Amino acid sequence: MEEHDYVYQLRPLIIPGLIFLILYPLIVGGIHAFSKLPALELRVLIGIYVISGLGIITLWVVGKSKRIIINGNQIVFRSLLGERILEPKDIRRVAFYFDDKGQEIAQIRTSEDLYYVSEFYFPFPELMSDLEIFIEQYDIRSNLSRYAN
Repeated sequence: MEEHDYVYQLRPLIIPGLIFLILYPLIVGGIHAFSKLPALELRVLIGIYVISGLGIITLWVVGKSKRIIINGNQIVFRSLLGERILEPKDIRRVAFYFDDKGQEIAQIRTSEDLYYVSEFYFPFPELMSDLEIFIEQYDIRSNLSRYAN
């Protein structure tokens, strides 16, 4: 199996944050213009805005670095927070299921940790196909039916 690299999509996470960063000063500025806010309340609201902005930037940087790499004998989860390499012997079970919104999620269980692969990774259909091939190739336990006709 050749190596494939899948990146984390940021649009569903960042777009609402950017809308917040645009609308928040307009709303707070409008409230302040019509009814003068006390200095303490205005500083608290500005602090909330700055902390939110820093949080969105942090989310963007960490999300931009997230990737899954599937090569012949490993699944590598990589981000700024570190790199986790899973080999077939480390994986106890892989479960595929759907969440409340109908999105497919794969749960990879090792002896110590759980890893989740969702539709936030691009391209997701190819990632699921590679994951299924990896499961079959190394005979890893999963909830996929092995002999479906």
